[in-house]
Amino acid sequence: MTTNDVELSNLLVIIDNYINLRLAHYTSLPLQIAMQSQLADIESRWVAIRFRLRRATPQEQQQYETLLTEIEKEFQQFLDANFQLYFKGVGSQTSVDAPIDYGQFEQTGAGSTYP
Repeated sequence: MTTNDVELSNLLVIIDNYINLRLAHYTSLPLQIAMQSQLADIESRWVAIRFRLRRATPQEQQQYETLLTEIEKEFQQFLDANFQLYFKGVGSQTSVDAPIDYGQFEQTGAGSTYP
């Protein structure tokens, strides 16, 4: 066992739960094999970024916050590509399809509430 195993395992559980919570709104789990592979890549990079952010110097923090925002966007793109549903507003003046809100995170800095 290495020094960081417990911390990495805890981060993995947190991010895995967050991903599964968001996925549960749109599909049953477990996912198809192809989707699992793509999500595993996103999840592992998410854990690595969170791990590095905890150790970042003040000068590095913005870089890791930017990477967290990018991984969240990549996860959102995964959701959009695989589960996005469109609806038309009834009685609306527009015929443009509107994407369903997937519950975007609120970024509040290094102590943010998203994984």
